[in-house]
Amino acid sequence: MAVNQRWNLPGREKLLGEAIQASREIWKDIQLALSEDSSAVPMEIRNNLLIVSVYAESKLDEITRSPDQEKMASLIDLTRSLAVSLRELRTAA
Repeated sequence: MAVNQRWNLPGREKLLGEAIQASREIWKDIQLALSEDSSAVPMEIRNNLLIVSVYAESKLDEITRSPDQEKMASLIDLTRSLAVSLRELRTAA
């Protein structure tokens, strides 16, 4: 979000690189956690989250190749929606 808010300010490239790297690590961690047999997450939800993670990685690749503020905002929205959904799932469990 910080990169998106500072998109037109100096130093964006550095912030963008750091944000992309951090996002990649988070999505890889999510994929790893979902791939473990001991995961308590139901299989259907795991599969859906894996699909979302592949989509997120493709968006990160696009942003890396061609930085675009709208693509970044779209990825932020996706991440926020996922976080809200996971909180609701955890609350319901």
